Amino acid sequence: MAILEKEKILMVAAENIPIELQLIPQFVLWRAEWNEKREQFDKIPYQIDGKRASSTDNITWSTFEQIFNTYEESSEYEGIGFVLTEKDPYVCVDIDNLKSIEDLDEFANEIVNMSYAELSPSGKGIHVWLRHNLDKSRHKNKNDKTGYEIYGQGRFITFTGEALNSLPINDGGEQLNKFLDKVLKREQVQTSIIQRNENFGRAALSEEEIIKVACSNPKTGERFKCFLNGGWEPKYHNDFSSADLAFLNDLAFWCNCDYQIIDSIYRKSSLMREKWDRPQNGTTYGNEQLMKAINECANTFIPPKGDEVKPKGPWWRQNGNGTFSFLHQVLAKEVLKKYNIVRYPSPHSDLYYFNSKKGIYEQDRSGRQINGITRSFDEELKNGQIKEVHNYIQDMSPVINKLNENYIALKNGILNFETFEIEPFNPRIFILQKISVKYNPNAYDSFVESTLDKVTKGHAPSIENVKEIFACVLYTGVLVPKIHYLLGRSAHNGKSSILNLIHQTFDKDGGNISAVTPQKLSSSTFAGSSIYGKLANIVDDNPESLIEDSGLLKTIVTGGYAEIERKGRDSETVRLSATMIIASNHFPNLNESGNAINRRLNIIPFDHDFSKDDECLPDEESMRLIASDSASEYVLKLAVDALKRMMNNPSSEKLTVNEKAFEAASAFAEHNDPVGDFFHEFDEQYFIEVRGSRAIKDYEDWCRENRITPMETKKFKEVVNTRYNMEWKDKSVRESGMWKTVKGFKSKNK
Repeated sequence: MAILEKEKILMVAAENIPIELQLIPQFVLWRAEWNEKREQFDKIPYQIDGKRASSTDNITWSTFEQIFNTYEESSEYEGIGFVLTEKDPYVCVDIDNLKSIEDLDEFANEIVNMSYAELSPSGKGIHVWLRHNLDKSRHKNKNDKTGYEIYGQGRFITFTGEALNSLPINDGGEQLNKFLDKVLKREQVQTSIIQRNENFGRAALSEEEIIKVACSNPKTGERFKCFLNGGWEPKYHNDFSSADLAFLNDLAFWCNCDYQIIDSIYRKSSLMREKWDRPQNGTTYGNEQLMKAINECANTFIPPKGDEVKPKGPWWRQNGNGTFSFLHQVLAKEVLKKYNIVRYPSPHSDLYYFNSKKGIYEQDRSGRQINGITRSFDEELKNGQIKEVHNYIQDMSPVINKLNENYIALKNGILNFETFEIEPFNPRIFILQKISVKYNPNAYDSFVESTLDKVTKGHAPSIENVKEIFACVLYTGVLVPKIHYLLGRSAHNGKSSILNLIHQTFDKDGGNISAVTPQKLSSSTFAGSSIYGKLANIVDDNPESLIEDSGLLKTIVTGGYAEIERKGRDSETVRLSATMIIASNHFPNLNESGNAINRRLNIIPFDHDFSKDDECLPDEESMRLIASDSASEYVLKLAVDALKRMMNNPSSEKLTVNEKAFEAASAFAEHNDPVGDFFHEFDEQYFIEVRGSRAIKDYEDWCRENRITPMETKKFKEVVNTRYNMEWKDKSVRESGMWKTVKGFKSKNK
């Protein structure tokens, strides 16, 4: 069941977890991590040392006692889980979409009375554990219509111990099979026997040959072409998931269930999208679907035998006895000749390859993409040979030390920030970010224009400021050292519409915008890494809680350097330059006051009330218009136009002068001065006349009466000295009719 609220995750009641499972060392920890795209928390498995666990690597698992002790002693994990494997006899039936746990429907009641059952972490689903040999030809793993799933291997299942019965784990047998017939029965039972030839798991042809043969097949060739190049949508009603499974089933057949070749061809197809690499169920969506296709493959393609073909290519050397030796470094050179592969930003860093379809370089942290490229040169290569070639590529590839910040990739080419011309995609220009919107210098969208006019109440400087925010997101190199703060004064003021326009324009494919709150920036050592390399960091509805430390905030808006940490990796010093945008109905609650932070805020008031606007569109219609190509192209056009003006402005102040922003900044400065009211009561003459200890006591008493946390004495002295041009020295004060020399505040002017 999807987890939407972290606070409602059930605690683990270890005493109810079946002993027979506790004796098996297949346990992991798990953490709820927010997935921005899915708008829910993913359950990510972890080891006891804090590193990621894998549902397919038993080295990353531990005993129940080790896992539960770590869970008890640490607040970093939400729960524990058990990894199902093909070596153990267990399966778990997972039931979602239940209307009520207290009043189970007929199916749920039947399975819960069959074996040990407990609540899922959300408290809204049920897990039922049984011993059973799952018949995949008869039953599928998941049925979205019924809300039932069953798993027996390659997956971790969470445990809560919140038992729904007192049953042990029972054998499923035919009783479970009959139940599964009702909720997970395959529409067409596979009758063919999987024919695993001696080279099963290794493609019989090269990638190019597989595509050629599959596309030319008289029965399925047209379908294969549609998956590869596009056109599958009408038949599958735009259902990507159904198309994924159909295409992967085809690939499993043609590729002889060769994992890397299937993965490589899929990534080149029209179905490839960000979801493929999304974490899911302890692995990734892509890996889960690919393994499902392989496991369910009934038979594979075996090309007709012909004359033995000798290894081709300069990376094979024929020996005197007629055998062949493989030259790893020669193939590595051939790969680097044909493909653009680099290391960034140092010789010890990860490899990046140029994606010609996207026009940008992409990181290949897992190595699978480059391994797929290598295998496409020679279908005879073994996995060990592929790995060795990868090592040579790692050593031989050129090193790129910095990004080319003069360009950004768009849908129709790369935008040159010096000439503002669109140029063709170019592997010689090392860029990592892409805005999947077409640049049209003549674009126009009436909805965007109307939205800008309404949210600002037609205030021209505020409209220009919003356009300048668009420009700052497009090109962080313009470097406006400000936090753009969209301040609403009513519940329906249009801030979200502006933020959605930014998201839909600059982050259509994801990965360009982060959402780290200022509070998290000041408290988490890993928060900086989430912002690194992003075009913008956008926070909607900023929390009212105190921002303890604004140091990293100021570093980011000034394009400074900071040390960031990534889990499982060494810390590194990098330049942070994401455009900071915060929307809220209240001023930020900062622990810091004074001009150092005040001058970093560009506060734009949003005074319109859409709830009183007769022309206000329904939310669904507004989102449709915001997500349109017309709106995105116009926002991009406005960003480019504003950027041109800003870059031609020789002044260090690039933003349009806005008297409303100045008024809001003044109001914030007064609001953010924790001792402003104190100094209204205690003026300069007061500090001249009293001894220092008296002034400090009066300040502390005032803070107590006003429920304000007093600053440290040293800080208080600095504030008074700065405000009234004073210093802490010996001075004379008159007390009880006598002059005394005491320590206190003394004016520098006297």
